[in-house]
Amino acid sequence: MIRYSPIAISSFLLGAFSGLAQGEPGDYTALTNSNVRAAPTTNSHRIGYLNKGQRIRVVGSAAGGNWHQVRLDSGQMGFVYSDLLAADASQASPADRTTPTGGPTPAPEGAFSYIVWPTNGEVIPGGDFVVVFGLHGMGVAPASVEKEYTGHHHLLIDTDLPPLDAQIPNDDNHVHFGRGQTEYQLTLPSGTHTLQLLLGDDKHIPHTPPVMSERITIRVP
Repeated sequence: MIRYSPIAISSFLLGAFSGLAQGEPGDYTALTNSNVRAAPTTNSHRIGYLNKGQRIRVVGSAAGGNWHQVRLDSGQMGFVYSDLLAADASQASPADRTTPTGGPTPAPEGAFSYIVWPTNGEVIPGGDFVVVFGLHGMGVAPASVEKEYTGHHHLLIDTDLPPLDAQIPNDDNHVHFGRGQTEYQLTLPSGTHTLQLLLGDDKHIPHTPPVMSERITIRVP
């Protein structure tokens, strides 16, 4: 299994979000199943996936217009090859779009968490593996530390998002990492499972706007 050092991840993300040529924002539809990349190149890390017909928000362009910069539902930013998306004929007005609200602790716009490994659709024989966490735009701190623009991870396993303005539950489906951990050894039974990261403040309450990853699906044969 490939492991990524914090320095490598930080350097990679700094490169991914530099040198953007911003275009007019708009709503687009995926023309086919498409990967969402961390940087505008097919060699970059895959951070998400679009199904054919899925709508996505485009916020800019890169690489001479060959790639669209997109914002996923979690707030995470990524890139999709421009030929794979088509602009919607009608655009929703800003008033029609809602941004989820968390608790009283603020988070910077554009901050997001992400699952470095496994990736969406991964097949994991045996079901014993390490989940590697990533965070962009904020820092990781233990739950007892109250510091601006920091938080700690929570791993959601086979469950939907909890209420975003209340303390995150602590059970088998909501695993807390209050010491500031950035990876977790996980064992899952055979079947299809979902994983998602949700950042919490020093009181285990999501930020505003909430800082979360995309919800991925994996399979244990």
